[in-house]
Amino acid sequence: MAIFGAGSKWEKNEMKNDFFKNENFVIGWNIKNAQDLYSQISTIKIGDIIFLKANKPGNLNLRIKGIGIVKDSFIGVLFDKEENLSLRKKNFELPVKWIVKSEFKISIPPDTGKLTHVRAGTLHEEYLPYVQKEIIGKIFNQLK
Repeated sequence: MAIFGAGSKWEKNEMKNDFFKNENFVIGWNIKNAQDLYSQISTIKIGDIIFLKANKPGNLNLRIKGIGIVKDSFIGVLFDKEENLSLRKKNFELPVKWIVKSEFKISIPPDTGKLTHVRAGTLHEEYLPYVQKEIIGKIFNQLK
């Protein structure tokens, strides 16, 4: 299991409510401009955790907008046998069951993680144990 942080703001549009409603995550870039992101999203597996976030480069405060568990793989969606693929699937939907839909903040202690620039991007795998524990803790609290 891996934990991924993902952006949910496209230009000036906040997409989190669409993601919650459609039980998915969609990259806001087209594949022509973001081949690296599509390569990365193709590695996300069923059972991985994805959290929606907002962060500025170098900022130790991370705003979490939602947390979910991946329900199907990117490849599984691509090769769906349905005759009429929805627009979401044509846009490479990653199916997600959103568990936490309320916002909260994670303040990373200054002596814990200095290289927070990766959290400002569209998609990243979260490796910092402090953030991982906070994300898992919120899921456990929600499931009580």
